[in-house]
Amino acid sequence: MEACGRHFHEGLKLKKATQVKARTWGDLRVSDKSDLRRGSGTFGLIPGCFVAPKLSKRCARKSQKDARRELHQPSRKYPGLWWACVAALPGSFQYGWALSVINVPQSSICASLALADSSFAWSLLVAILSPSALLGAWLGPAVVRRFGLVRALRSTAAFFVMSGLLFPLSAKAASSSFSLAYGLFALGRVVAGVGGGAATVFVPLYLGQIAPLELRGAIGNLHQVAIVFGLLVAQLAGATLSWPCALALAASFGIVQILLMPRLVGVQEKRAQESDGNEAIGESTGFQALRTDSRVRRPLYMAITLMALQQYSGINGIWFYSTEFFARAGLANPLAGTLLSSLVFMLATFLSVPLIEQAGRRALMLRGQAGALLSLSLLTLALCLKSVGCLVTLHSYLNMLVVTAVLGFVTSFAISLGPIPWQIANEIFPLRCRAEAQCLIASFCEVFNASVALGFPVLQRCLGSQLAFAPSVLVLLAGILVVKKHLPETKNREVEDILVDFNRRT
Repeated sequence: MEACGRHFHEGLKLKKATQVKARTWGDLRVSDKSDLRRGSGTFGLIPGCFVAPKLSKRCARKSQKDARRELHQPSRKYPGLWWACVAALPGSFQYGWALSVINVPQSSICASLALADSSFAWSLLVAILSPSALLGAWLGPAVVRRFGLVRALRSTAAFFVMSGLLFPLSAKAASSSFSLAYGLFALGRVVAGVGGGAATVFVPLYLGQIAPLELRGAIGNLHQVAIVFGLLVAQLAGATLSWPCALALAASFGIVQILLMPRLVGVQEKRAQESDGNEAIGESTGFQALRTDSRVRRPLYMAITLMALQQYSGINGIWFYSTEFFARAGLANPLAGTLLSSLVFMLATFLSVPLIEQAGRRALMLRGQAGALLSLSLLTLALCLKSVGCLVTLHSYLNMLVVTAVLGFVTSFAISLGPIPWQIANEIFPLRCRAEAQCLIASFCEVFNASVALGFPVLQRCLGSQLAFAPSVLVLLAGILVVKKHLPETKNREVEDILVDFNRRT
């Protein structure tokens, strides 16, 4: 009787253990005793019993799915991440807007201000944006250190609202004094440049701080997406509105930026605290680190080189003078060519967001430069053939080749030289000197930008429109060699690991 009672109680214990295990695992239920086997397993609740291999495999698959779900849904880990990104991007949008908004209405603006289309006074209005942005970039690190990154981002909205109000005043003053109108227009460009230059420091720095490692490339690329979107909207506004109304829209965009600013609070502070915890204690910071720390010197040179490749690749010659360039190339509707190239540029930039995470920064940079090199070579060839009088019967085909080459170039640029230099600059510096590095890089970018704005018309006059992009072909060829030899891959790598790789290369 005692043996029967003992077997009965052991059976009850086994049944209860099975029920408890089923309740514990939820949907991975153990339906009967056959799912438990005797042995030395880990999961069993009864000594000598463990969960079947089938159950453990299902548990492993469920854990892998949960890990993948967490990887692809980082917003659950960082609440408000995407709203914080959207709130930061109007500064980048305004910078792209300021770069391109006076391109399409160039003839109307020159007529209102009594300027010739190709005069030095007009070139000065185009180029004055760059030294102004340089000033904004240099002020950026000091503002961040003193007021914090969120307040620094908020301050840029005031510059855009102010610049949007100055341009209509310039149009109104043109009826009484051309010199006053010119001065107000130039002041509006200066104010917009200061705000845009500061945004080129604040926005990449902010996006880099809030981005999880697995989305660092995609989120960092949003800065370039917003710039390109600003370029396109500026082209459309210039084509459909009078120039005072088109340029005054900057004020409304600044107001939208102010309304979005509350979304910035919280995420940045949390991520900044996490980043600060990873910084080594006792190391030099700021500009002193860039001067004295040999580990960050080579990355700094590479970041500046990438910015030079970006600006001298030929893209600014297309954006600043695209309408005039297409007209000199013989297109019947140069404005349509400008708008089409802007639209293709924006679509390709959106495409670069997933590509930069899938292909990697270095590989995408090399492929994009190769495509840009081929496109500019075809463009130069087509323009040279158009200048030959004996091939006048082929002009319609050559016009098509010109447009195709321009579209191929802007597509290649949009997936490589456009976003990747900004992204690389945000990945290769430790946080203790990242703001200052962004300041230097943005400053060099504006210097290169100004030299193109002033120098491209000179190239057109000296070399002719058919050879104006020939120097950019040589720049792209040199860029491929430099990137292939000296730039390491930065995708999903920590800063210290990237710095070690940089300094291994000769």
